[in-house]
Amino acid sequence: MHYLRSILFDIAVVILTVVVSLSVPFLMLFNASPATVRAVSQVWAGGIMLLMKYVVGLDYRVVGREHVPDGACIIACNHQSLWETAALCVIFPDASIVAKKELRKLPMVGWFLERYPMILVDRSAGRNALRQMVDEARRAVGEGRKVLLFPQGTRQAIDDPITFQSAGISALYTNLEVPVVPAACNSGLFWGKKTLMMHAGTITLSFLPPIAPGLQRKEFQARMEGAIAEEAARLLTVSEAKVR
Repeated sequence: MHYLRSILFDIAVVILTVVVSLSVPFLMLFNASPATVRAVSQVWAGGIMLLMKYVVGLDYRVVGREHVPDGACIIACNHQSLWETAALCVIFPDASIVAKKELRKLPMVGWFLERYPMILVDRSAGRNALRQMVDEARRAVGEGRKVLLFPQGTRQAIDDPITFQSAGISALYTNLEVPVVPAACNSGLFWGKKTLMMHAGTITLSFLPPIAPGLQRKEFQARMEGAIAEEAARLLTVSEAKVR
C-alpha cells in the first residue's frame, strides 16, 4: 500500500509541476514581480503538501512556532528529506532559501528562482560565495523577509551521524545581526534520503529558542549545532514519530 501511494504521489507531483510550469513563460514575458513569483511557488509547494496529506497520508505538526520572530531572522533547519523544503516554503511564504547555484542553469527554473529571489550560492567559489550569500541575504533581511538554510549542506539519512557545514550560517549570523532560530524535524522517518517510498504518519517540525546576535563565531556554532542535533535526536524517539 505504501508503494502504491508513493507512486500515485509521484505521478500527481509531475502533473502539478507541469501545470504550474506553464505559467513561467508568461511570468517571464510580463516581467512578473517577486511577490507574484512567490505566489505561484505557493501553489506548487502547497499542492505538494496537500498531496502528501491526502494521497500518502503524511501530515505534519509544528511546535515552538512562538520562538520565530515576526520580522526578519534566519531559520536553520536539519535536512533529512525533500519534505522540509516544501514545508518551510509554505510556512514562510516570503522567505528566501539558500540553494546551490547549479539550479540557475535549468531552463526557466533559473529565472524563476532568481526572481523569487532565492539565494543561489556557488559552493566552489570559497570566500566569494560567502560574500555573495551575505549580500543577498542582507537584501532579503532588509525587506523584512526571513532567510532559510540547511547548515548540514545536504540531506543526511537518519542513521548517519549529523554533520554541519557551518561556514555559511556563521557568516550570516556574524554579518546580518538578526536572530538565528534553530529548527529540527524527523521527516527522514517517513521519507528516506535514497528512496521515493513514503510512509503515512505525522512529521514533527520543532522551532527552538532563537540565538540572539552578538556571540563569538565558535560559541554560536556550538550552540546552534548542539540545539539542532539534540532536538533531531529527540524527535526520532518520540512516540508520535511511529511510522504506520
